[in-house]
Amino acid sequence: LITGNPSNNSRVSPSKQFTLNLIHSSQLSHVELYSCSVHLACKRYTSSSVGPPESYSDQLAAGNRVRRHPADMEAMRAVLCVLFPLLLVILAGEVHARKLYKKFPQDASVPVSLPEKPNIIMIYGDDVGYGDLNTYGHPTSSTPNLDRMADEGMKITQFYSAAPVCSPSRASLMTGRLFPRTGVYSRNNTKFPTGSATFTSSSNAGMLLTEITLPQYLKQYGYVSGMVGKWHLGVKSEYLPISRGFDSYFGCPLTPIGCNSTAYNGTEHMGYCMLLHNHSIVEQPTDIRNVDVRYAQNAKDFITANANRPFFFYFSSHHTHMPQFASDTYLNSTERGLFGDSLAELDYSVGQILDHVTASGLANRTLVIFSADNGPALISKELGGEQGPLKCGKGTTYEGGVREPAIFWWPGVIRPRRISHAIASTLDIFPTAVALAGGKMPPDRAMDGYDLTPLLTEKIHSGPRYSNLYYSGHVLMAVRLHQFKAHFHTMGSHCLPSYPDKDCHNDASLQHHDPPLLFNVNQDPKERYPLDVKLHKEPLEKIHELVVQHNKTMTFGPAQVDQGNNPINFPCCSPACSPRPHCCKCSTN
Repeated sequence: LITGNPSNNSRVSPSKQFTLNLIHSSQLSHVELYSCSVHLACKRYTSSSVGPPESYSDQLAAGNRVRRHPADMEAMRAVLCVLFPLLLVILAGEVHARKLYKKFPQDASVPVSLPEKPNIIMIYGDDVGYGDLNTYGHPTSSTPNLDRMADEGMKITQFYSAAPVCSPSRASLMTGRLFPRTGVYSRNNTKFPTGSATFTSSSNAGMLLTEITLPQYLKQYGYVSGMVGKWHLGVKSEYLPISRGFDSYFGCPLTPIGCNSTAYNGTEHMGYCMLLHNHSIVEQPTDIRNVDVRYAQNAKDFITANANRPFFFYFSSHHTHMPQFASDTYLNSTERGLFGDSLAELDYSVGQILDHVTASGLANRTLVIFSADNGPALISKELGGEQGPLKCGKGTTYEGGVREPAIFWWPGVIRPRRISHAIASTLDIFPTAVALAGGKMPPDRAMDGYDLTPLLTEKIHSGPRYSNLYYSGHVLMAVRLHQFKAHFHTMGSHCLPSYPDKDCHNDASLQHHDPPLLFNVNQDPKERYPLDVKLHKEPLEKIHELVVQHNKTMTFGPAQVDQGNNPINFPCCSPACSPRPHCCKCSTN
């Protein structure tokens, strides 16, 4: 057994031989090998004695093989039937880990030498919930590339979007600032009294033009930037990506439902969605179900063209926002239905990018990040996504509305298979990118993020962020400090009355709480059991101090969503035609 070459009179079952192959292929130490072999060999002992067995010392003195009593054998078999499968799992995991270390070697005890001006790729999902990915626990999602990304990198279990809906969360990602500072909210929204709002396909305004975006800021450090996909921060020319710092842009800047696409359940209606190349519309209408292959190819072309200079690339997917869609390749391809098909196609794009970065020899100097803009749209039921162990979803400031999957992949820098429970946020992407570029943060404005580089390189294991502010529109709804989260206000959103938790429903109106509802979200992530505030005065006092300090520095930009809408703003390839959008048709270029 130890040598892996059993003698002719010792039969070894295929399962044992497989385990022996694992042991030898993983190059375990002799002590480990001996220990494993003993476990495997014990099951082969039999008793041929009749009557009371000889003493062990007598057997050994006679040079005989030690025989076990039948009662001992039954006990041993009962133990081994548990230990043997467990041993297989442990050995298989050990072998896999060793393969990863061989592929991406790193000794955590040795300081990591970061490459100068590494490339940064941000992959952003749309309405992807915390519990949607296979690597975050969903039993039927098909996300092998995201699973591989987590297996070869680090996933964070307490990563927050800065907002519970699309436009404001993207504003914070691009600026590193709380979205009310950027003007992406409303003060005249009767549907959402907090002012939570998004831009439409005909908005008169977009994110404030005084805001500095990440691609714009990275230019001074020699970076070139590209983007594909959803923008959602304004449709007029001055608000589009190419005017906000990106050197190239290809995609539909809107959510498909925003341009009347009903690619729902694979139906044929394309609506009036358009594809832009930089400022120009090159196709309208476009079949949104077939854009992923084109987006992935654009990303690969950009990476190839800029392989010898530092770059930032933003891959902003339309998946998995409703109406979900999938190409013929992925339609009906998963056990999870149309949502699963949509998610699988997003996963395809992730794989295309990771494979191309690796094949281009750029893996060791490229940080790839995956996350999403907000939680699942529970109003769509099984087509809306899954929040996992969290409460509520999109539109709310409960954990399910803003806590997102987040995976960081950087071979040679981030140790494989890491899981971090540190608090982090999309607000931290901007300062992290600037620090990696060797730059300093803008000195003329308040910034709300932290550099995550020490967390990625394991110089620290918690922090640098210990708090999170939960804004909905212009209202500070809740504050988290360490494990404690205080809700000063609550409100439901994007959820039908049929959902079991009434706090999530659309008709769960804005409620003020004094004293606030207090939860330990480390122990109670579903926020079901409010703590007795009389017994938790110290964390509440510290949270109140944090709010007072925040309010001293908080300034709100003018509410841009309140600038209204005009049909003339709808991106149209025939500017002189009417009525829009019905007349907006042009041939493929």
